[in-house]
Order: sequence, then C-alpha cells, then structure tokens
Amino acid sequence: MIYKYLLEIKYRIFFSFIAWSFIVINCYYYKEALLYALIKLSLYPNCSDLLYFLTTDVTEVFMVYINLSYFIANQIIVLFLGYHLFVFLSTGLYRFEYAYFKSVLIAVIIYWIGFIFMLNTYIFPASWSFFLEFQEFLSAQNLTFYFEAKLHEYVIFYTSVYYVCKTIFQMTVIFFIFLDLFKTNLLVLNKFRKIFYFIFFCFATVITPPDIIYQLLTSICMIIIYEMVTVYIIFENELLKIK
Repeated sequence: MIYKYLLEIKYRIFFSFIAWSFIVINCYYYKEALLYALIKLSLYPNCSDLLYFLTTDVTEVFMVYINLSYFIANQIIVLFLGYHLFVFLSTGLYRFEYAYFKSVLIAVIIYWIGFIFMLNTYIFPASWSFFLEFQEFLSAQNLTFYFEAKLHEYVIFYTSVYYVCKTIFQMTVIFFIFLDLFKTNLLVLNKFRKIFYFIFFCFATVITPPDIIYQLLTSICMIIIYEMVTVYIIFENELLKIK
C-alpha cells in the first residue's frame, strides 16, 4: 500500500518536472514579448522614455532571458504543485474537509491572479516612481544624477518587489485562514488583538520605505482588514444562532 503511494508521488513529481521544463521552454521562446510586457506594462504611460536600458556585458541580455524564463516558470509551477498536493490528499479527506480545502485552493488562485494584476498595474509603477523621486529632489538641490537603468538590475528590482509583495500575500492568506479556524471563538481574537496590532506595525516597518506615512497607512489598512473580518465573523455567528 505504501509502495503505491510512493509510486504516485514519484510520478507526480516527474510530471511536474516535465511541466516545469515545458514552461521554461515556452517562456524562452516568447522571451522578447515577455520582457517587453514586463517593461511596458509595469510603467506609467508617461514613463515610456524609460525603455532605454544600459548593458555592460555581452551575455547580460541572454542571462536576463534565462532568469526571466526561470522566474515565470517557478511561479506557475507552485500553483501546479499545490493542485497536485490537493489531488493527492483528497482521497483521504472527509467530504467537508475536501470542500474546505477546495474552496481555499480556488480562493488562493483567484487572489494570486488579482495580486499579479495589482502588482503590474499599481504597486510596481508606484515603487519605480517613488525611488525616481529622489533623483528629481537632488536635481532641484543643484546636485544632479543621471540615471541609466541596466536591464539586469531592472529585472532584479522587479523580482525583489514581487517577492516582497508575495510575502505579504502569503501572510495575508495565512492570516485569513487563522481567522477562519478561530471564527467560532471570538475570545481568542479579542485576547490577541494587541499582539496582532503590534505585529502589524512591525511588519509595516519592515516592508515599507522609511517613511512614517507609508508605515501608518500600511498598518491602518491591515488593522481595518482585521476588524472587518472580526465583524464579519460576529455577524456570521449570530446568523448561525438564529438558524
């Protein structure tokens, strides 16, 4: 019996590796389009003049294509592995457990798609504009810097912003799962409210620029989400009592 499960795991890992390889190959085949989309769609419309990039190594463009293909393939394969893990464990779950984990998986996929849209449309352009403002400020102080973006450093900056936002995304998902698990016990949420507030402020201090306004806005947003979820849980429990 154990051999059967081990064999299934081996085949799933093997097919996942094949899927990852095909994703890498396809991403590299459409490398120019992906790089153009990464640059063009991640900038504000008035930043079209920033499409000029500097390269100082003969292999830099090739390595950017390779790293970009690996980056996209790794992000897609995570969802693929999550689906395989769910299918593998589904045979040993109760019906309500299967329905719960299925809803969580669907919610994570939808949330991940929305996260990618928000990142490319608002978050990354805002981050790019925020750091460019330092150059404009110094120019106004008669200290001029000429910024020439390197292609490799631009991709590194994008992936860094992506991983920071992805960490926030994962912690948000874990936070909502935690609230859902303890939704029948509001005393736990009320007891640890101060601890959650402290964690929110610490987390906002780490992920935001060294600006008190950004830190306060981020902390307040997380606190509002926490309180909204708590209120929703209260109403849900009251409805269950009425039924």
